[in-house]
Amino acid sequence: MTEPPTPRRTAALAVIVACALVGVLLAPVVVTAGDNATTFQFDPHELEAEPGETVTLDLVASTHGGYGGEGIDQLSMDLAYDSDALTVTDVEHGPMLAAENGGADANGSANGDVTNGDDATDGGGSATVDGSVDIDDEHGTVTIEQQREPSSDGAIGTDTAATITLEVAEDAPSTTTLEITDAEATLVTGYPQASLERDATITIGDGGESDADGDDTIPGFTALLAVAAIVAALFWFGRR
Repeated sequence: MTEPPTPRRTAALAVIVACALVGVLLAPVVVTAGDNATTFQFDPHELEAEPGETVTLDLVASTHGGYGGEGIDQLSMDLAYDSDALTVTDVEHGPMLAAENGGADANGSANGDVTNGDDATDGGGSATVDGSVDIDDEHGTVTIEQQREPSSDGAIGTDTAATITLEVAEDAPSTTTLEITDAEATLVTGYPQASLERDATITIGDGGESDADGDDTIPGFTALLAVAAIVAALFWFGRR
């Protein structure tokens, strides 16, 4: 006859389960903390708009460069949106790729010029951003390509890669999303960095609002509570 699990065995099992769950929860944090990655996110990533209103968002790119200190010299970003809710009317290239390698100021601002299709530099010889934009409103997509000229040591820092202007439809739903479907940063060595992407959510009018008391204000807090509940339950059954 199989012996029932002892409280000690049950406690050990609880610890193992808890450690496994915490490891899964913390894995994204470990990846996010890595230096060899470029993050792409909208600023703001949550905003409210009225039907018919025009809104502007910055697509911000951030990188610490490669492990050898080399920066990036190419960015590409594909965006997707509901064309029945939003219309992209304009995309302007930002100065992120023109940043010096380690030469950004205290606010993360880049030093350089932004150009569209030429190789001009300012009088100080700073790098420029040469880029192209393809807006396909019928399919609700935007493709942005950027190149640093000259590449030199590449760009390192946090700044606006592109500024997106959108018009909200009069009959837009209560909530819609501007997604980053594919983003890539390439080091001056030719190797792509890992990419971490965060989409933007647009609340139209007062739709989609929820009671603040019901919000999970601490990311991952609900999951941690679930882990604690599992551990407590295993301990309780083990002591019976």
